[in-house]
Amino acid sequence: MRNEDVLARIHMDAVLSNFEILTKEDADAFSLARTWNGRIFFIVGLKGPRATLEMKNGAISVAEGKTGKPDIVLFFPTASILNNLFTGTGSGFPIPLKGLLKARGLKVFSSLAKRMEAILKGANPPRKIKARLLINTVGKAIAAIAASEPESQIIARNLRGIAEVRIKDDEAVNITFNGQDVTARNGRATDPDLVMEFATRDLFLDIVDDRVDVFAAICLEDILVEGDLHMGEAINLFLDRVGVYLQ
Repeated sequence: MRNEDVLARIHMDAVLSNFEILTKEDADAFSLARTWNGRIFFIVGLKGPRATLEMKNGAISVAEGKTGKPDIVLFFPTASILNNLFTGTGSGFPIPLKGLLKARGLKVFSSLAKRMEAILKGANPPRKIKARLLINTVGKAIAAIAASEPESQIIARNLRGIAEVRIKDDEAVNITFNGQDVTARNGRATDPDLVMEFATRDLFLDIVDDRVDVFAAICLEDILVEGDLHMGEAINLFLDRVGVYLQ
């Protein structure tokens, strides 16, 4: 069962941040983004998450909360309405509190979202970019779930240290637990307490697409899990929850 508030946090933390990677790695996305400069401020409910997405000269940056002066402000009355937008299901639309006449920015954002969907779900995607988007999604979704889902919060409060999920000689994301907050960052940590490493990019993508048996891959040492076993058990539980939310 999914908690709509938690799913909204995943969309705001994990999915929005993918736009940063998309415009860095994909020439088509960069070309789209450079056609509009401005900020879009997303607000979910009265007490829900907030985030600012800024486009500037083809690059995108995403920050928690409100940064700078937004050109467009989108208010989502409920978490479900935000989730419907990101999943393309259900009904409901955000209320434009500002920038109603700045349709260009919304059109560019919509085109970028379609480009990302083509990479993540298309038949022959650029696998390097797809892997980078997905490793970011996995790490930041784990952090969002551990920080905001009541059942997962209980587990996270007992964790101290850094867990790293990575592809060998490739992309990585690390998640820091301090007993209170949970944060995720791209890149490798200096001294992680737990490492979950996938042998190749293709293996990682096949596992995400449910084409490979995870247990068999572990037995073959195509997936290595080293370090704090207690943290490893917790990460496995969080990964199961990621699958529930992003199925």
